[in-house]
Amino acid sequence: MTLPLSPTALDRSSIEATARSMGLALTLPEQFAFLEARGPLHLQAAPGSGKTTLVALKLALVANGWSSDRQGICVLSHTNTATQEITSRLTGRARRLEHYPHFIGTIQTFVHTFLALPALRSRKISTRSVDDRTYAAQARRLLNLGQFKTLQTFTRQRAADGLKMVTEATYVFDPAEPDLQIQTGNLNRGTASYKQLMKLKEYLLLRGVFRYADMYAIAARHLHQNPHLAAGLRSRFPFVLIDEMQDTGEEQRLLLEAVFGADAVVQCVGDVNQRILGTDDSGPAAMGFPGKEAMELPVSLRFGTGPARVASRLAVHRPQEIRGHGPESALAVITFTEDSIARVVPAFGELVRRTVPPEAAASYPPKVLGARESPGTSQLFPRALGCYLPRPDTGETVEVSRLLHAYRSARTVLLNTGHTGPAINLLWGAVRALLWELQTSTTAVALSDSLPPFPQLDRTPGTPGHHLRMLLVKALHGNCDTPAAWGTFLDRLGELVQEAVGAPVWVEDDTRARWLAYTPAPDTPDESLPPVLTATVASAKGETHSATLVLECVTKNGKGHDLGSLLPVITGETPASSLRATGRHAAMTTFVAATRARYLLTLAVHEDRANLHLGALARDGWSIVSL
Repeated sequence: MTLPLSPTALDRSSIEATARSMGLALTLPEQFAFLEARGPLHLQAAPGSGKTTLVALKLALVANGWSSDRQGICVLSHTNTATQEITSRLTGRARRLEHYPHFIGTIQTFVHTFLALPALRSRKISTRSVDDRTYAAQARRLLNLGQFKTLQTFTRQRAADGLKMVTEATYVFDPAEPDLQIQTGNLNRGTASYKQLMKLKEYLLLRGVFRYADMYAIAARHLHQNPHLAAGLRSRFPFVLIDEMQDTGEEQRLLLEAVFGADAVVQCVGDVNQRILGTDDSGPAAMGFPGKEAMELPVSLRFGTGPARVASRLAVHRPQEIRGHGPESALAVITFTEDSIARVVPAFGELVRRTVPPEAAASYPPKVLGARESPGTSQLFPRALGCYLPRPDTGETVEVSRLLHAYRSARTVLLNTGHTGPAINLLWGAVRALLWELQTSTTAVALSDSLPPFPQLDRTPGTPGHHLRMLLVKALHGNCDTPAAWGTFLDRLGELVQEAVGAPVWVEDDTRARWLAYTPAPDTPDESLPPVLTATVASAKGETHSATLVLECVTKNGKGHDLGSLLPVITGETPASSLRATGRHAAMTTFVAATRARYLLTLAVHEDRANLHLGALARDGWSIVSL
C-alpha cells in the first residue's frame, strides 16, 4: 500500500531539522535507520535507549509529511501510561495525530472502538462494564440467587477451582463454531453445569457486563463474520506503529494480524527482554516479536558499562550486547544473614549518600525492588520485600504499609530538598503502583492506567485530578503521620481515586494490610540518608532511578532464591541459555530491575549463596558490603 507521505518526510535533512526543533541530538546510525524506514519493521531497543523519544520523533516526521485528511496513522501500545508518554512529547503539527482521522490509544481501546463495541451495538447491547472485578462480583451474585442450582452444586464439589470457573468464565471464538464458547478447562461442554454456565454468561452479556478478554473474542467473531471490516481498517490506517510490542499477548497479536495483514505498513517497537507481564515463559517466537531481521538499538543512555554488561548477560529472550553510554554506574553487592537483614536497606541508603549526586537522588529517587510482594507459602528465608523492612522499636522484619512508607519517603525528599515535585511524584507513583497490583488480567488495561503520571493530572478546578493535586500537596506540607490523620487522608484519597477512574476500586483485606495500614515510625530515623521507596519489579517497568537495590526473594515456584541462583550468570561464569524455566523467569525479572539505575546498581544476597561468588564479583567490578 502506498502511503500518503511526502517523499522527503523521512530524509536525513528533515530528520535533523525536526530533531533540533524538539531539542534532540541524534548520534547513532541505528537511530537514523529506524527514523528513515518507510516499510514494515521490528525494532528491538535496549533499556534506556531513548525508544519513546525516537517513537515521538518518528511520529512527528510522519505527521509533518502526511497529506491525507481521510487516511490516518494508528499508534498502539499496551497501556494508557505508555500512550500518554508518547502524546506528551508530541508538539506542533504532530498534535493533530490526536484527532480524526488518526488514532492513538491502547490495543484494548482500538479493539473496543472499531470491532467489539460495534458488534455489541448491532445486537442492541449497551456496555455497562468491561472489568474483571465487576464481572466476578456480578457472576458471584447471580450464582447465589438460586437460578443456577446445578452450577452452584458443581462449584461446591470443585472447592479448589469451581467458583473461579464461574467468576473468570471468558468467551473464546473458534471459526469452526458459529457461537462464542467459554474457556473452561476440565468442564465438559455437554454437561448440565456447562450449559448453566453459558446461560449465566449470556445473562451478563445481555446486561452489558464483560471481562476484558471477552472483548477480544467478540471482536474476532465480528471480524470473521464481516471480513470487509479488515479491508476498511487497513484503508483507514495504512501506517501503524505499535509501541511496547513485547507486552502484546498472543490473542492481541493474532487479532491485529487479522486486521492489518500484509497490506498496511506496521512498525513494531519494544524490548522482548523486558517481557515479564505474560503468564508463561514463552519465547519471542510465540508472539512474533522481534523477527529475525529486526533492527537493533543496543545503546543505553541511562547507565554506563557496568549495568550494560550485567543486562547483556541476563538477556533471556533474545541475546543482545547492550552498550552503556550513560553515566558510569557503580556496582555493589550487600551480603547479609538472618540477624543482619534489617540493615540491608539502611546500608543501601549509605551507599546512595556516598555515590549518587544529591540532585540526581532528588530528581530520580532511589528505589528498592523485589520480585515478590507477597511471601506466599514458602518456608525459605528471605521470601519477599517485607522480610527486609524492620518493625519499629524491635528491629524485627515485618510486612509494612507500602503507601505509608512512600509518604514518609516523600516527606523526607521534601524536607531535604525543598522541592515539591519529586516528592509528589514519589507518593503518586506509589498510589499508581497500588492500583497496578489491583489489576487482575495481564491483557487488561490496568487501573493505574486510568490515573496518568502526576504532571498530567487535570488542573481544572473542581475536577478529581485537581482535588487529588491539592490533597497530595496538603498531605506532604502538613502531617498525616498519626493514626487519625492517616485514616482521614486515606478516606479522601479513596474517594477521589474512584471518581478519577470512574469505577469502584476494591481493596481486599490482605492488600489493605500490606499497602494502607498505619504503623508507627521508628523513634530515631537517620535523616542523613536519602529516602528510598520499595516496590515490585513489575510495577517499576519503564522507570528510571538514580540508584536501585534489588532484593533477593524466593523464586516463582517458592523452591529457591532468585539472585543467589543467578550470580554465576551475572558474573559471566555461566550463560543465561543454560537456565531452566524457573531460572529464566528469575533472569527476566532481574533484567528489568537491573536496568533502572543511572548511578548505582546494588544487589542484596544472603551470604550463604553469595560467598562462593565473591571473588568473581570483585573481579567483575562489584564492591562488596558484608553485614
